[in-house]
Amino acid sequence: MAAPKVSIVMPAYKAADFIGLAVKSVLAQTLTDWELIIVDDCSPDDTGAAALAAAGGDPRVRLVRADQNGGVARARNLGNAQAQGDWIAVLDSDDAFEPARLETLVAIAEKNALDLIADDMILVPFENSAQDGPSFLGGVGDSLRPIDLAAWLEGNKAESKSPILGYLKPIVRRAFLQAHQVAYLPDLKVAEDCWFVADFLASGARFAVHPAPLYRYAIRPASLSRTRGHNVFSMQRPVYAPFLERHSARLSEADRRAVQRHEAALKDAEAFEGFVLSLRAKKLPEAFGWFAGRPQALRFLAKPVGVRLERLASRFGYRARVRVG
Repeated sequence: MAAPKVSIVMPAYKAADFIGLAVKSVLAQTLTDWELIIVDDCSPDDTGAAALAAAGGDPRVRLVRADQNGGVARARNLGNAQAQGDWIAVLDSDDAFEPARLETLVAIAEKNALDLIADDMILVPFENSAQDGPSFLGGVGDSLRPIDLAAWLEGNKAESKSPILGYLKPIVRRAFLQAHQVAYLPDLKVAEDCWFVADFLASGARFAVHPAPLYRYAIRPASLSRTRGHNVFSMQRPVYAPFLERHSARLSEADRRAVQRHEAALKDAEAFEGFVLSLRAKKLPEAFGWFAGRPQALRFLAKPVGVRLERLASRFGYRARVRVG
């Protein structure tokens, strides 16, 4: 059997109640030369069965079961390793594609010799993903927007005034991924998309964002304070040194400064969240101790704690669907 044009990788965990809509959005694509790889991350429910039922026996859909639950980064790596297409697209199990998404983005990427391409997104309520919603990027521009490493990191930095680029869902050229051994950081539980794309860009990939919103991104309300019990920003601290070492021969001075700015912003956000968590635990000396080494993080106190914490968390990898409750 000939290799497909596009491999869609869909990590799934406890998604039995909604994965069918995501699968059907792939079946509805105007580009029909695809394979869908559903990676069941050891779901305790009937996620796999629900996905296959929605596929209706379509031979282009296959289910891969992880040996153990490892999180979205590991699941996507497993799916990418199984992919045979010229391009790899990711689709979360609670999101959906617009019908012409694959056809549109692949044609533009190949015409412009891109290695990865993303598009704007339609923000839809999780409870009714068929409902129309606003665009994520706000309908800015009407032409391709080239993105380099510095622009990517700036768009994922705390206090950036623009939408968080790390939420976009690029389609990537599989040959580039293989040639440069790009992979999701398997132990990273937040911002895995940000650093996956950063690895592409640091390796010399050509990337652009198409202005049309062709990805339907479900907003699922939840309580940020209840979805984690530790400092989310600390989880990214181990990323920077290996990233700089891996790409030491490729990065320009501007790229290095962009990485340093991103790390400094993360450390400020980490200090502020450490302050908040310690304050909630009624550990006042510890709370203010967070500001001892990062006094510049005190600026985050200018707005209510909940609002600031939510915005900072979204900048560093928590999905926009997560709200402070």
